[in-house]
Amino acid sequence: MDTLSMSNCKLSIQGINKQYKNNKAIALDNVSVDVMEGEFLSILGPSGCGKTTLLRIIAGLLQPDSGKLLLDGKDITDAPPAKRSLGIVFQNYALFENMTVLENVTYAAYLKAKREKSATKEEITARAMELLRELGIADYAKKYPAALSGGQMQRVAIARTLILNPDIMLFDEPASALDVATRLQLRTVIKDIQAKFGTTMIYITHDQEEAFAMSDRIMVMETAKISQIGTPSEIVSAPANDYVKSFVVDNLQTKIDSLNRALGKSV
Repeated sequence: MDTLSMSNCKLSIQGINKQYKNNKAIALDNVSVDVMEGEFLSILGPSGCGKTTLLRIIAGLLQPDSGKLLLDGKDITDAPPAKRSLGIVFQNYALFENMTVLENVTYAAYLKAKREKSATKEEITARAMELLRELGIADYAKKYPAALSGGQMQRVAIARTLILNPDIMLFDEPASALDVATRLQLRTVIKDIQAKFGTTMIYITHDQEEAFAMSDRIMVMETAKISQIGTPSEIVSAPANDYVKSFVVDNLQTKIDSLNRALGKSV
């Protein structure tokens, strides 16, 4: 468990283990971390290290073999996804192609409001349009996903998640399929959302520069395990082991050196 104060812990991940039955591979080996209220935590690691498996367990899409998940102190380990108050933004957008942007954003919110008798259809529609304006895509409300760019579709996916007022937003490499300019724009959108709503965010990425640019803390994963958890400055100044130094610090420096060369600066 990390050493931050438990007084404002939003999500406590305790001793999570997962082994895939088909090939006996260990996906997660005793993974523990406390995610703080309002924190932006990036889970950084290469493909196959277990980061997406962990995200799916947090979301309730996959069950751990052992361990616990506590949300605001309440055990949600066995709770279905709909009972977790978590929102997930996928890499592939997962939009309904036969629905307009507005319909995509309001669909799940309508169902939730009908089930809980918590809001009218008109109130939900008004809230959806407000979110679309904040995300800069209100003009696309009546368009279908096929007419949108990748960045616009990802903003729709974010609005669809935000309208449900999740306690935590989970991002599964949302920018990996986007071009560089759109990826940078999306980063700004996500950080602006965090600043405005104070939402706790867990962000999966394999990109060192992305993790360092966005995160309050970074959880560096090797195969199935956590190698280090710390702020960007802590990781750079004191990498926990050779893996962190090689995968994170050295790779980050290589990207910086490459950028400097492209700009014609000395390195």
